[in-house]
Amino acid sequence: MRELLTGGQLAVKVMEEYGVKVVFGVPGGQTLFVTDPILDTKEMRFIHTRHENGAATAADGWGRLTGEPGVCLATTGPGATNLITGLGGALRDSSPVIALVFQNRLPDAGRGDAQESDHELLFNSICKKYIPVRDISVLPWALREAYRSSKTGRPGPVVVDFYRDVIEDQKAEYIPMDPKTYCYKFDAVASEESITKAVTKIRSSKKIMLWVGNGVKLSKASKEVEILSDILNAPIVCTYNGMCAIDNEFKNFLGTRSRHGSRVTQACIEEADCVICIGSSLTAISTNRWGIKPGSMIQLDIIAENIGRQYPVEVGLIGDAKASLNKLIEALGDYKGEKGYLEDMLARKSEWKKNLEIGAIADTEASPVPPIALHMELQKVLKENTVFCVDAGNPGAWTHYTTFPKGTCYMKPVNFGNMAFALGAALGCKEAIPDREVIALLGDGSLGMSLGDLETIGREELPIIVIVLNDSAYGNIRQEELYKMGNNRYIGVDFKDYDYLNVAKEFGFEGMIVTKASQIKEAMEAARQSGRPYMIEVKLDGSFTVWPEAI
Repeated sequence: MRELLTGGQLAVKVMEEYGVKVVFGVPGGQTLFVTDPILDTKEMRFIHTRHENGAATAADGWGRLTGEPGVCLATTGPGATNLITGLGGALRDSSPVIALVFQNRLPDAGRGDAQESDHELLFNSICKKYIPVRDISVLPWALREAYRSSKTGRPGPVVVDFYRDVIEDQKAEYIPMDPKTYCYKFDAVASEESITKAVTKIRSSKKIMLWVGNGVKLSKASKEVEILSDILNAPIVCTYNGMCAIDNEFKNFLGTRSRHGSRVTQACIEEADCVICIGSSLTAISTNRWGIKPGSMIQLDIIAENIGRQYPVEVGLIGDAKASLNKLIEALGDYKGEKGYLEDMLARKSEWKKNLEIGAIADTEASPVPPIALHMELQKVLKENTVFCVDAGNPGAWTHYTTFPKGTCYMKPVNFGNMAFALGAALGCKEAIPDREVIALLGDGSLGMSLGDLETIGREELPIIVIVLNDSAYGNIRQEELYKMGNNRYIGVDFKDYDYLNVAKEFGFEGMIVTKASQIKEAMEAARQSGRPYMIEVKLDGSFTVWPEAI
């Protein structure tokens, strides 16, 4: 006899089918027929957060780290709207997420039922795809479509919207399917004609550089980029989303061109006569709102509409970064680029770094802590293969100085700039891969928006290292106001000097307050030895401004 399952049970079965281990969310009356069957699974867990944004950013962190969709859940109306900001970050930074939201009963739609809202209108501008489920016959397809769509092409968040009568009252048989039959990843390779044009352009150029974005991470093409760089003797600059796509200690790596710095990486892009842009949509954040003026460009991207969208290109290569770079490398044969441009840029980098690491901004004994001094000390104690979750604002703006160890996974809400990202993302990452060290770096402004995530991390007893840069302000906005409005012309940005460590201790954290950068080593050693959630609260000197450029 066929076993008939409720819609909620069927939803959990399909998620088990494609390997979901954790669902993050805040439950409500409409969600119970999905969360309850999770209790009957062998491996799936439901982790309740204090706010739906924490669930969305946890799913985002899971997706960025693993490449598999992170899953979050929220009830109708206010629960659904609380997901929106976190999903916007996942959309703009190409992270695979599946968000399950819930409606009231279908016959009551539009009658003004409790918490009613039009989810389709709410989510369509902030997700890759919105899929309503109005009948159980389409429920398995909808969840499989969400999995397929979130992972393929340019990854992103997909919203599946269940009506309450579908998951509570309707029943159907579960018919298993192999995810490989409905989620097929293909290696789209740039055409022979475009590869030939690229080779011609490269051979006629003397100053070649590689501008690397998030697509290199997504296609796992780091090694191919390094090989091409060696062949062409081309310096490499990465975008914000491309940070740590290339080993920071690779000999041809110049650094990051983020929103505020540095001058050397910008010069490298603008002075080259051939810029090979790989896997970047060239958004405002990585281009100073398109203020950077690159030389003649070859652009490689898996999404055809990205090519030439922000800058004119001489050659467009449409395809997966890894597969297409291998084809380009093969086509170059025994070609070897000139070394002069690379040597010039590396010399400028060395001089830039030397000048930066002197003076007040680099004083490791100063109190409060100058930002470059902090990162000078922090980079000494970071471990290989660490997951580094960074929040919006100044904490991320200064990280482009940092040399991260091999295997670091760096993530930040770059293009949506959604604050309150780092703690949730760190939660998702630690749940996904418990054996990797996870560090969350955020300011006190973002912490104030996500204090509830500290409770979730403490309740889960996750040994995440939380580094809070406390300058008692919305620091980036305060600096922008001062830069644009003049001395003492700012409003709405200052806080009292709170001791956030005591708050964290109530949630089960241990920790230390750092007043000098030289104490970072001691604090990190204590964090690792504790084996518990640990907060390092850094009293930061916010007078060193990132406006108009960090360095």
